[in-house]
Amino acid sequence: MRFTTLYIALIFILPLLAGCAEDNPFGTVYVEGTVTLDGTPIQEVSVTFIPVDGELSAGGITDINGKFTLTTGGAPSGSGAKPGTYNVAFSKIEVEGAGLSEEEYMAKYRGGTPPVIYHIPQKYENPAASGIEPITVGADKANNKFTFALTSQ
Repeated sequence: MRFTTLYIALIFILPLLAGCAEDNPFGTVYVEGTVTLDGTPIQEVSVTFIPVDGELSAGGITDINGKFTLTTGGAPSGSGAKPGTYNVAFSKIEVEGAGLSEEEYMAKYRGGTPPVIYHIPQKYENPAASGIEPITVGADKANNKFTFALTSQ
């Protein structure tokens, strides 16, 4: 009976010990940054780090000060990105009439599609057209602070 108790205890303890062996099973490092538009911090910009090697993307949303932290899919919030080279895409769009009731929407747009408002130029959604060079996320989080100065031109 004593052997059974020890065996059951090990079944529950070993997975916990294995989890402690690796603090970050996702292999990500903390990444933060700031986004400005024409020199002013811009809020609610979607920032996406797209890996050149095809691994997992990472993304974040800017706060009122234009600051963001990255999260990789499946990892905890603020987990960062895997070390590597990334293209970066930015987007801030709004669908006109998003807060309207169904009746107001139908009256205003007659069943059509409302216009999309781009708060930053569309070129920033496509890394190949944005003019922003690929960046490198390193293993040392101290070097993973990025500033992106976007322009409305």
